[in-house]
Amino acid sequence: MKTAVCTAAVLYACTVSIAQAQSSVTLYGIIDNGIAYTNSVASSITAKGAQRWSAATGFGSGDRWGFYGTEDLGGGMAAVFRLESGFSGINGTSSQGGRLFGRQAYVGVSNKTYGTHDGSPI
Repeated sequence: MKTAVCTAAVLYACTVSIAQAQSSVTLYGIIDNGIAYTNSVASSITAKGAQRWSAATGFGSGDRWGFYGTEDLGGGMAAVFRLESGFSGINGTSSQGGRLFGRQAYVGVSNKTYGTHDGSPI
């Protein structure tokens, strides 16, 4: 009998703690590589232009990867965050002066009544 009551209490405690944890983290990214064609490349003003094919990155948007998410704080409040890093899709070097999360990095708070503030200037 004691074993059954103890097992039921442990299962209830696990269920309650799982139901209260409403957090999420998302990993995302984009690599925007392509081939660039230039039809008039010249070494000087008087030289005849030539064709050139080359690898290029960042046509539509810059290459990036990052995390964003929320953590429930209870009472209608939640913490929000985003860490985003830029890089070259051609050779993998870091952008934004070598800072790991130099593209975007913030922590903010969200409230069901008052809305969300992500740390950016108002």
